[in-house]
Amino acid sequence: MKILLVDDDHLITDSLEIILSKDKSFQVVGKCENGKEAIEFIKMHDADIILMDIRMPEMSGIDACAKIKEIKNNIKIIMLTTFRDFRHIHQALHAGASGYLLKSEEVEQQIQTIKTVFQGQAIISEEALKEFTTSNRIQLLTDRENSCMELIAYGYSNKEIANRLYIGEGTVRNVISIILDKLMLRDRTQIAIYYWQTVHDDT
Repeated sequence: MKILLVDDDHLITDSLEIILSKDKSFQVVGKCENGKEAIEFIKMHDADIILMDIRMPEMSGIDACAKIKEIKNNIKIIMLTTFRDFRHIHQALHAGASGYLLKSEEVEQQIQTIKTVFQGQAIISEEALKEFTTSNRIQLLTDRENSCMELIAYGYSNKEIANRLYIGEGTVRNVISIILDKLMLRDRTQIAIYYWQTVHDDT
């Protein structure tokens, strides 16, 4: 798989290139110092995975992530950062990131995350997930919104959700829009990911 490394710290990108080069399934195709460079790179070159820092000069990783997904939606982006707070994780998911990984994670975990994301699964670092406290989540959504999110995660259609919650399909659509807005997510798939990787882990 072709990997682009994006970080304004050369030590980070150089170290990652050395580490990843030891695995024959990886090919580092480029290194960029900020989000703008990353956008220009993917306009001219192919990449399967982008490992990208959040805080960088010129353009942040989250802003770059959103732009890159508009240009080449098939590219999977993993935020590789020191930030483990609730807000940054949600912003990354909202921008279209498929993974959220901490720089402090073990090398083996980083490599496994890259491979898992490449296979089509979304991954959030377990350490980062610890910041998703139960109290924060409960305050974000109402009981109806939480129930709707759970049913979405289990694969129910809008009609089925309406029947189970005794509300109209139009109301279901409105509730879903509210959930997406509150959690800063893009679609039903990300709602399901949010449920299974955060809320459901507390039950």
